Amino acid sequence: MNVVRMKSVVVMIAALALFGCQDRPKTEEPAKPASSAAMPQGHPPVAGEAQKPAGDPHAGLKAAEVPAGAATKKATVLQTIDADIYTYIEAKGDDGKSVWMALPKTSVAKGANIEYPVDAMPMTNFTSKTLNRTFETILFVQGIKIVK
Repeated sequence: MNVVRMKSVVVMIAALALFGCQDRPKTEEPAKPASSAAMPQGHPPVAGEAQKPAGDPHAGLKAAEVPAGAATKKATVLQTIDADIYTYIEAKGDDGKSVWMALPKTSVAKGANIEYPVDAMPMTNFTSKTLNRTFETILFVQGIKIVK
């Protein structure tokens, strides 16, 4: 009886080896990453692509309009400094305090009344290498609204 059982086991193993492995699921080829050309502007290079020299990640940015209904603060422009792709603005708020802000290059005149987003990101002791200057506090904003 042991021999019969052994033969049965051998036959089952042979049958599984022969028939059970014929319908293997096909594996898909790994997806190739999209090229950087198809990515949004400023997206880092995709792995495997030739690396381009790193530049300013903000190159090509334009000042955005302050959305209608956004919470803003009002100020009067005291001075502007254009540097590379940024504009630095010193403005005096309604509260009488002076504030520096940086935004993608924009045109605004001294004395202009502006509005800027309340939720602007402040940075302390920010050093602008281009201006060779450290700002005690500066706000980074996407854009301003010139008020007439």
